[in-house]
Amino acid sequence: MQMINFLKSWITTIVTLIIFLTLAELILPENSIKKYSKFVIGVIVILNILVPVFKLFDKSFNLEANLSVFEKKYEPILNNKENANQLQNKMKETTINEFKEKLKENIEKDVLKNTGKKISVKRIDVNTQFGSDAFGSINYIELKKEDSSDIKPVEKVVIGNNKSNSIYENKDKDIVNYITKSYRISEENIVFVK
Repeated sequence: MQMINFLKSWITTIVTLIIFLTLAELILPENSIKKYSKFVIGVIVILNILVPVFKLFDKSFNLEANLSVFEKKYEPILNNKENANQLQNKMKETTINEFKEKLKENIEKDVLKNTGKKISVKRIDVNTQFGSDAFGSINYIELKKEDSSDIKPVEKVVIGNNKSNSIYENKDKDIVNYITKSYRISEENIVFVK
């Protein structure tokens, strides 16, 4: 009977705490403090779930002592804002690079599926300002058209021109039309390279 009362009070405490913390999270404004408050809320919920479990198995469990050991061990890392900023910048950079790679793959698959022409995205420049409305929009893209046959067209030879030889003058209209409509990028920012 004592175990049933213990479980009942434990579950009631957890449910009440989750409801209260969810309401508190909804009230908080959308800013940088919210992510820290989510972390604290998560820690509180986890502690309220685990503490009774520890007490069941170990009668000598002391939460305050274990937390102080944790604080002493990780205090230099948690209090160092430079490390936190470096970690945050690294996470942003990794997220942006992963986004670019997935976007390249999607464009290549979409163009092949919708135009029947195989391309590879050689370079892509996207808006990387977190929080802006244009975040993730394509600013510039370089494409290389993959020839499906073994016979390759002879490229135009220009003598005495200072233009870069790596950029094609002729753009594939089907590919350009599809990309401009699907990804909202202007035709001037789509470049075909050799």
